[in-house]
Amino acid sequence: MPDLAQSFADILAAVQRPGGFHVAGSFDIHPPRLVVTGVGSIALPLLPVQAEALLRVAEQAPYGRGPETLVDTAVRRTWQVDGARVALTGQRWSADLAAVVERVRRGLAVAGAIEAQLYKLLIYDTGSFFVPHRDTEKAPGMFATLVVVLPCDYSGGELIIRHRGQEVRVDLHRDEPSEAAFAAFYADCLHEVLPIASGYRLALIYNLVRVGPGPLPQAPDYGTEQQRLVQLLGGWNTSTAAPDETPAKLVYPLEHAYTQAEIAFAALKGKDAAIAQCLIPAADTAGCDLHLALLTVTESGWAEYTGGGRWDSPDLEVGEVTETDWEIHDWCLPDDSRPTMDPLPFSADELSPADALADLDEAEPEFSEATGNAGASFERTYQRAALILWPRTRRAATLAAGGLGVSVPALLALVHRWEAAGAKSGDPLWHEARSLAAAIRTGWPTDLWTRRQASNDGRMRDLFAIQLRLDDLDGCADFIARQSADGAYGAADNTALALVLGHLPTQRATELLRAVITANVGRLPGACAGLLLRCTQSDDPARRAALQAAARALLDGLPDGHAIVPLPNWEHPEPLTAAQVADAVTAFLRIDAAIAEQAVMRFLSLPAVYNLDGLLLPAALLLKDGGTDPEPAAVQTLRRAVLAHLDARIALPLAPPPDWARDAAIPCSCKHCQGLSRFLAAPTERVWLFKAAETDRGHVADKIQRANADLDLTTDKRGRPYTLVCTKNQASYERRVRQRALDLQHRERLVG
Repeated sequence: MPDLAQSFADILAAVQRPGGFHVAGSFDIHPPRLVVTGVGSIALPLLPVQAEALLRVAEQAPYGRGPETLVDTAVRRTWQVDGARVALTGQRWSADLAAVVERVRRGLAVAGAIEAQLYKLLIYDTGSFFVPHRDTEKAPGMFATLVVVLPCDYSGGELIIRHRGQEVRVDLHRDEPSEAAFAAFYADCLHEVLPIASGYRLALIYNLVRVGPGPLPQAPDYGTEQQRLVQLLGGWNTSTAAPDETPAKLVYPLEHAYTQAEIAFAALKGKDAAIAQCLIPAADTAGCDLHLALLTVTESGWAEYTGGGRWDSPDLEVGEVTETDWEIHDWCLPDDSRPTMDPLPFSADELSPADALADLDEAEPEFSEATGNAGASFERTYQRAALILWPRTRRAATLAAGGLGVSVPALLALVHRWEAAGAKSGDPLWHEARSLAAAIRTGWPTDLWTRRQASNDGRMRDLFAIQLRLDDLDGCADFIARQSADGAYGAADNTALALVLGHLPTQRATELLRAVITANVGRLPGACAGLLLRCTQSDDPARRAALQAAARALLDGLPDGHAIVPLPNWEHPEPLTAAQVADAVTAFLRIDAAIAEQAVMRFLSLPAVYNLDGLLLPAALLLKDGGTDPEPAAVQTLRRAVLAHLDARIALPLAPPPDWARDAAIPCSCKHCQGLSRFLAAPTERVWLFKAAETDRGHVADKIQRANADLDLTTDKRGRPYTLVCTKNQASYERRVRQRALDLQHRERLVG
């Protein structure tokens, strides 16, 4: 293709006139004195009783058909009061209206002065509407209509405006009672009012007229430019050229500055608005995606001293750029929705025109003076709003190249569009979504850490869920084999993985499950137990029985104090929780009771790994609370072992100490700690005063805390050095009392 970026810029350069065919917005209203002949003053927000009074003095609104004026409630059902019977006074209202008219003038790009002449007051009640129609010239110089909806309580009644194949839907209802809404549009625009769902809608209708001689303003027409854009972009979309022969996307920087909060097609100004209005329908017709976004270029490098400035603030200038980062972010679609896409990188060959960032060097740098071995440096950031396009035929490759933070949200949005269109398998959106999903799988990160991070971030889960919605089971299975069964797995994937495996044929599902567990059980035994448990929830006993190989893989990989699968230095196995131990036993029971018994015996034979109090007791309680009758043998074995442990501890005598002797193994034999040990063993001594330097006091206090000795510590700061006051207490006995109460509670739950 010829220079696409330059040709694109040349066409847009011909779009000179800003403005659109409509303007809409809201403003803070200073309530006017609104008086209607036959009713009197009208309160705002509009009260239902006054709305009824207005309807009694209003007439059925007619509509024009050629030279005729007709009343037909099948075409227009609303009521009107002629402008001559309506009085609007108040200095603040005049200023409010003047400000609205100026906003309309700028938005419609009308040169010269215009004014608003009150034409009608319209009252819409529930069910009122007006079918599509065009306004006729009602006054000399009229070129457009202005609708101001006053504060009132209603729903429905959206205004639809159409012009040359474009359509906008404007909701003029405002919840805030101090706010009014307006919409203005050229008189030749087809427009309609949808039915009022509830309440009353009160609207002032103004004729917008040109002040002074000259031709009437016309809505902008970009037909020629749009046709050229459709031809250019359509050729790009259908091009069979190699990907490196044409840019993957076009980045067209805009003229005006916009903040992050202002990024919206509706907020574009001047020529930017005209270009967007021209480009939106052309891009859609040509099969291209269009976004509005911010582009940011960040440069850094080393700086040079110029020799000027003071000694403590020398002058610096940019020396050499050593690092650059070009990215597009803060995405916005033509309907002003904001997809949650991560930043996408772009390159200079995608700029349109090529010199669009010629003022990049004018960005103000921030300098850092030399420190230590590092010389002086600088960093500068350049930001512009831009229109971004790419062909839909290359959407998959473009988005996949942007990383998972771009491609997966874009795929999700595409699937939403497909489902909104009827979710028909085999239609173009379906094929496009499956193509993008395949491109995402192909471009998935290759290094293990990044792949696991994608799992933790939910990207893998989202892709599984999307592929299921697209009925792409083969893609799911391939992805499990290449990613989940190769170490890119986390607990966040379990729900989606189990759902996918549940849709696959039994043999394929069990093979993949065993592979996932084998690859990950050494690192995430608890997550693997949870996955196996989810996969046993089938009502088909034969399918559950087929999971024996996966169950064996989990059992063989459960911790035994030795690393079964070597892990990288930066990684450690995730400790099992009691809930995960219970999950494993429950899953084994659903598959093969013998495996469950083997697992329990393994737990009980490794007390250093499976602590009775910290792990097996709470697991036994969970199994007991959620168990079945009769109790499975494996659960019974575990429960009996835990009960024996509790009974042995309950049988120990429990009485407060008879004297002040306290047991404690002080892990030190220095002279100070020897004195401490003698004090602890003394049956008649309750307080020990240790007057010593801070270092020695701290040493003794540390050993007391390490030994968990029954001592309260305070510091007497009278005199030098300070004195560490050690007072014996009954903390060990009190702990045993609390433990006894807890043991009795646990025993009751286990027996009951």
